Amino acid sequence: FEVLLNKTVNFVKKNQINKLNILALGDDIQGILRLSDLQLNETTIVQSVVEISRLIATFLNDLSAYCMVDYYHAPTSNHSQIRPLGTKASEIASEDVEYIIGNYIKDMLVNNHRVHVNFNFDKDYIKIPIFSFEIIALHGHTVKSVDSILKDLSMLHRTFYDYCFLGHTHSSREITGNEGCLNDTEVLVLPSFIGSDPYSDSLRKGSKAACKIYVFDEDEGHIETHKIQLN
Repeated sequence: FEVLLNKTVNFVKKNQINKLNILALGDDIQGILRLSDLQLNETTIVQSVVEISRLIATFLNDLSAYCMVDYYHAPTSNHSQIRPLGTKASEIASEDVEYIIGNYIKDMLVNNHRVHVNFNFDKDYIKIPIFSFEIIALHGHTVKSVDSILKDLSMLHRTFYDYCFLGHTHSSREITGNEGCLNDTEVLVLPSFIGSDPYSDSLRKGSKAACKIYVFDEDEGHIETHKIQLN
């Protein structure tokens, strides 16, 4: 987080940015997906929830000294589920500590008027207003086909989406869907904040720990991507 803060602040100063939209797409902690996690996790779930909430809130608070911040917190993900009593994946999807983390962050920043925390725990997605574009974001663990997600969500919600932000996978991608009048419709898959791990390496999906800054033009939409490598 210190590396991310320093590099983000340098980007803000260099480009004279007044406001940033910050997007977190879940898997903030490793929950109890199976009993073996109790042995693998370095800390308890309760402690992890507190620590990551404070880390994110501190990062946002420090960044707000340099620009205004709109923070968007994904309402659900798979690794943050606790799956009690041997339940299967997403069988009790509402038992998700993202709800606690998002509200914890909001409560910690309640007196900082330079940070606005956004979430929508009534849905499995959150919408992001950027100019006049229709933009949706979700973790991605329920997505069957990344290539067709724009079409699938547009049909499901009866809304024509220009962009979809996804997490979940271990490396980033930018997938162009269709050509619009002035912009391309795109699926933007975010990289992993923690980078590669033994599981992702076994799938040959590992990547450097990273975050990305996406630059949008009012007419042409997504026009630039800046990668912030963290290790």
